[in-house]
Amino acid sequence: MVRLGAMVVAMELVAVVMAYGYFGWPVLLIGAPAVVGTTAVLVFVRASEAPRRKLQAHRAARWDPEAALPGGLMSGFFDLSKQRQQS
Repeated sequence: MVRLGAMVVAMELVAVVMAYGYFGWPVLLIGAPAVVGTTAVLVFVRASEAPRRKLQAHRAARWDPEAALPGGLMSGFFDLSKQRQQS
C-alpha cells in the first residue's frame, strides 16, 4: 500500500514538472493542489487501515469458539442460583 501510494505521488509529481516545463506557472494552480489532495487521501487511507484490520480480526474471532471470551448476554442464564441449589 505504501509503495503503491508513493509511486502514484511520484508519477503525479513527474507529470506536474513536465507540464510546468511545457505550459509554465499556471499548471501549478491545478497541479499543486492535486498533489496535496492525493497525498492527503493516501494518508487518510493509511490511517484508517489499522482500525479496519482490528475490526476484521474481531469479527473473525467472534465465531471462533476457542477465541471467544467467557461471558456475554446469556451467560449464567441457565445456571441454577445458589438459593435454588440449597433447597
